[in-house]
Amino acid sequence: MKYLLGALLLMASVALASDDDVTWSPPVNGLRARLVVLPPTGTNTPFCRVLIEIQNNDNVAGQKKIRFSPDKLDLHVTDKAGKELPVANGPYDGMSPLWEPTLLPYAGNIKFQISFPGLGYHPAKDKTIVDVGQGKAWIVPQDGSAYWLSGKLTIPKEQGDHPHMVWSGALALPKVEIPKSQ
Repeated sequence: MKYLLGALLLMASVALASDDDVTWSPPVNGLRARLVVLPPTGTNTPFCRVLIEIQNNDNVAGQKKIRFSPDKLDLHVTDKAGKELPVANGPYDGMSPLWEPTLLPYAGNIKFQISFPGLGYHPAKDKTIVDVGQGKAWIVPQDGSAYWLSGKLTIPKEQGDHPHMVWSGALALPKVEIPKSQ
């Protein structure tokens, strides 16, 4: 009975890990990350909520200091053929929080919103918008096709950084499907 229970738990964890690993970036210097795109919160807004999730998978005990800010993201929206959707060039009036370095504990995860909409849009026409700041906003066509958000998070090493406790590197963020408008 113990062996059967153990085998079932092992199979379940392997299945979950393999499904889960596809959505994460390959690990770099003890971190991996992924994007999450959620549908708009109601019928009165076309703005999807975009989050980033970062996981400390290093084998060094302690906290990793991460100097995250959205300006360290290079994002793209593509269609099923891989063709990039152009960045929206409408009027912009958005704000973003001040970003302080984040401490991520050993074996910890953190997920937080990185979209703070400010793109001007046409309410009758624009139904789905991904907006992660000025120059990083896309009006997603409602043409029945699937569109994906992907990119790269790059945080350069700075003089005086601890080699294991201050993270630097580049994470290739796998594509995630953008929800269609309701």
